[in-house]
Amino acid sequence: MYKYIGNEDPVSAMKRTSNDTPMRSFSKYLKPDIKMRRIFRLCNPPEEITIGSEGQVHGNYSLEGVFVFLRHGDRGPLSHIRNISNVNCAGDFANPENFDSDLNFHSYEYFLQNLSFSSKAPNFLPQFLGPFHGFPLVPPATGECQLAQLTPVGIAQLLKTGKVLRSAYGEKLGTSNGSFASEDIVVYSTRYRRTFQSVVAFLYSFLSPESLQRIVLRESQSLAFCFDDCACPAAEKYRRRFQLESARHFRSHPAVVKLVGDAAAVVFEMPDKALSSDPHALRDALLAYVCHGAQLPCAEPRAGAREACVRPEHVTGLLAYTEWEARQHARSGSLRRWCLLRAYGLLRDVVSHVLRLVSERRPRLVVYSGHDKTLQYLATALGLASEATAAPHYAARLVLEVYKGREQRPTSRRPEGGPAARDFYFRLLFDGLDLTDRVQFCKGSGSILVKPARKLNATHTGNLSAPVLRKMSATYLCPIESIVRFLHDDYFGSFNATNFKDACATRS
Repeated sequence: MYKYIGNEDPVSAMKRTSNDTPMRSFSKYLKPDIKMRRIFRLCNPPEEITIGSEGQVHGNYSLEGVFVFLRHGDRGPLSHIRNISNVNCAGDFANPENFDSDLNFHSYEYFLQNLSFSSKAPNFLPQFLGPFHGFPLVPPATGECQLAQLTPVGIAQLLKTGKVLRSAYGEKLGTSNGSFASEDIVVYSTRYRRTFQSVVAFLYSFLSPESLQRIVLRESQSLAFCFDDCACPAAEKYRRRFQLESARHFRSHPAVVKLVGDAAAVVFEMPDKALSSDPHALRDALLAYVCHGAQLPCAEPRAGAREACVRPEHVTGLLAYTEWEARQHARSGSLRRWCLLRAYGLLRDVVSHVLRLVSERRPRLVVYSGHDKTLQYLATALGLASEATAAPHYAARLVLEVYKGREQRPTSRRPEGGPAARDFYFRLLFDGLDLTDRVQFCKGSGSILVKPARKLNATHTGNLSAPVLRKMSATYLCPIESIVRFLHDDYFGSFNATNFKDACATRS
């Protein structure tokens, strides 16, 4: 229901009104203690998006391609919440004098304003937008939070993400010098304004103007990017089982049940039974206040009753519960099977692009602009279920890097026909953290431990931060053959099936 269906001019919503309310007046309404600061990090402010271990492979390996899976940026709540008109979603980005120019937000606006009037590339915009022609390129000009729509903060998050990944991959892939051809880049987005606007901002920061003009956006009809492998009755069966597990977890915490019910009555303008018993819907709604520096809501008191307000301890209590619940997901067989079936189409598409990269050296960049479920399905299917992947924050990223060993193996040891797939490896990183060694099918023979460029000792590492140490530490490379074998031979083992059709058949 939140898709963009109209035919609004793509550049008609560019002008912005000045707004003096700071975007992140964190200490104004909420006590900046350790618990609240931890919750605030879930908002993923643009200035806290930094490079992690991306591209940090030393030794005799060359980066051949990168696959980027994105969650869209900051958005408005999914349900009508109280006092939403007082929640400022434009914040500092409405006023150039209050904004860090290093993020190029206003340069991006200027670029979009002049895009359709460029005499150098008059056909660029229609070609670039493809099936998204008619979608607005930026969020609405007002600072008001709109239901499920991207905010200027969300744009800034993807601009920063693109800038960070460009610093990691730009020179190695050649994206910075405009050498990419149209066949080198594949970009998908779901048909939502927030995912479309997010990927446009990311591409603007990641690519050179020359490379950007060669892209044609492609549409995915499913947030799972399942392509031709979507219909699956068994997936719904496992989804319902997982929902029952989550409901049992929720009922086993009566204090949380009461907290959610009381807070939902205040937060939602039109609360119903479903919202009053859904901690995740309440979490989403409360983040709209927290992430935009707004005051937590209060309900008008009834006759003879005191005013009911949401307090910071309600927020911290709810988030503590949802974090605990997310940790239980790693043990859920129903969730694992649900995600395996939902992620199959996407993983099959990824592997097909990887094999083409091995044989043809293209595409070198593939981007999927999706949702939190997109990342959760894929990460869980690969055995990476964790607190972070269970509920990816705004602008979260999962990256698959493809490397080629420069010292190729003897021809006699290569598979028959085609190029030497055995010379290719991959890494998986979630928000900059290398998780390759946690992938079950990557453990064992074939994986390679790449040592740091130089030996580290206490003298070298004594004053270094944890992110820097991660960059300098050894990394694992998993053979491409492992993910191909997993997809074709082992993927449906838990269903006692050998193919998608049989695994999707419902069984009692």
